[in-house]
Amino acid sequence: MDFSFSKGSSIERLTHYPQIEIKELARALANVDPNLRNDELPKDKNSIISDYCVYLIRVNRNLHAILKSQGKQNELDILYPKAIATNSPIEANILFSSCFILLEKDVTPDFLIERCTQALSQTYKKYGESLIFQCGGEKAVLIAKENVQDKRGAHKKNEENASLHKIIGLLAINLAMEKSASGSSKWINNAGSPSIEPLHRLLSDYAKSNGISQKGMGKSSFYDKLRASLNSLYDEE
Repeated sequence: MDFSFSKGSSIERLTHYPQIEIKELARALANVDPNLRNDELPKDKNSIISDYCVYLIRVNRNLHAILKSQGKQNELDILYPKAIATNSPIEANILFSSCFILLEKDVTPDFLIERCTQALSQTYKKYGESLIFQCGGEKAVLIAKENVQDKRGAHKKNEENASLHKIIGLLAINLAMEKSASGSSKWINNAGSPSIEPLHRLLSDYAKSNGISQKGMGKSSFYDKLRASLNSLYDEE
């Protein structure tokens, strides 16, 4: 999703910071400008913001203790560079993950819910299931796992598509070279690549004569796909 820092709201900007403070996140969760002074906060939001702060401090102290027990002092120096307090900077992914059970559909801005969900996946990949469980129980663990699996599935599909493009490109080259061996110059263009038009005509005629549907074999579509396949042969690994 495209984001303009200059045009985004103060809460939207917060979701792009590498570090944030508990008090900033607590206000954002209540849909309040995180940059307001204490005396500027809406009176009807003071109580819930205070409760959010208390909760986030306790959860993050617990996360800190777990990581410390696992001997991850180097990581802790990055995640929690100062003692945990409402105005202390904390690494964004760990703090966004820690607020999972505070998310409310009709209160929390949608983009903030999305950011917290993304943070769960990042934290899960780095620090494992036990830490995510402390952030939001089994539901948080399930969401984190599903998001990670979805991304792996998308990556695998992209790899499969790249492989398919290369196979098609190689087949097109070999078919054009085989046809040009008979002496016809129409199969290979001046640049030494297969000519797409005669290949399209050849395969279209074959499909028609064998009762094969030509859906997706339109000239424009065929050109685009075969050109992409030929170009893929020279993509860097």
